[in-house]
Amino acid sequence: MKPRIDWVDSGRGLAIALVVLFHSTNWLGEAGFGVAGWDFFDETIASIRLPLFFTMSGLFAVKWMRASWRDLWRSKVSLFVWVFAIWSVIATFSFMLGLNLQGAEGNYLGQLKDILWAPFLPRFELWFIWALAIFFVVAKLIHRLPAPVQLGVSGVLSFIALSDLFVGNAGWVGSAKYFFFFLGGILLRDHIIRWSTSARPAILASVFVVWSMLALAGTALGFRAFPGYYFLCCVVGVFAGVAVSRVLARIPGPRYLGTRTLPVYLTHTTIILIVVWVLSKIVPLPDLAVLGVVLPPVLAAVAIAASLGLSRAFARNRVLRYAYEQPRWFASAADRGVGAR
Repeated sequence: MKPRIDWVDSGRGLAIALVVLFHSTNWLGEAGFGVAGWDFFDETIASIRLPLFFTMSGLFAVKWMRASWRDLWRSKVSLFVWVFAIWSVIATFSFMLGLNLQGAEGNYLGQLKDILWAPFLPRFELWFIWALAIFFVVAKLIHRLPAPVQLGVSGVLSFIALSDLFVGNAGWVGSAKYFFFFLGGILLRDHIIRWSTSARPAILASVFVVWSMLALAGTALGFRAFPGYYFLCCVVGVFAGVAVSRVLARIPGPRYLGTRTLPVYLTHTTIILIVVWVLSKIVPLPDLAVLGVVLPPVLAAVAIAASLGLSRAFARNRVLRYAYEQPRWFASAADRGVGAR
């Protein structure tokens, strides 16, 4: 077994922390907390957040391109399918708190019918898990094609989607945006790792500065409206994210978080919605704007810690552990003919 690469784990940790911060800011804003400054930060940092996450996921996916379809199902795809199904139900109920925060009225139970459409029209942040399952399958299907063809076609698709020329379901649009970065992690793995380990600190710092200027111009000056500009920001953002990950690799926290991204991703929004809903009921309205200045990172830290704690507690229960892992009978479906060839 190859040893883990610290900066890759720290990169995943950085990306998931930015995702949680984004959702914390978003739902605090929906509740009336003043988070304008954090909105600007989240929009500016966006070109690192998911491009880095999917690239890091691709770096870890290389071995599965050589594995059998049975092994891919048993170890990866069955897990994504299972937790997507379980958490689609949980998230539908927790989202009812979100609807209340948004001032929606009526019978929220009408949301339950959308669970049936989730495999085709993924909802909430769970589109990420849905996309990963598809990415692994599609990447394996096309892995014998020349790398320039794979990156060229997926790159054009990403260019178009990141230019906001696609409108529709978050899962489908998100997949179009980020499949290129997942494939990049797979096909350019050796090049990315070699660059990350050989580049001098001055080069890494320069890349981060270039990305910062591009991202700030995109947010503050509206350059993101130009087709292709945000795609460029995301590509440079991956390398800027690698540069930051090199620094964070010296710190245990990001590395630890990077090895436990799945439970955080699945759980954090539900925790955020519960906390924000309670705060919106007990905090006087004039105080909302003041608290919004400090709450997003605090809430993000609470959501991450609670997600990790909950997953550890569930892992000790023979029933609840299946909130984060697929049952053996489900993973073994391949042995009964699913993906056996």
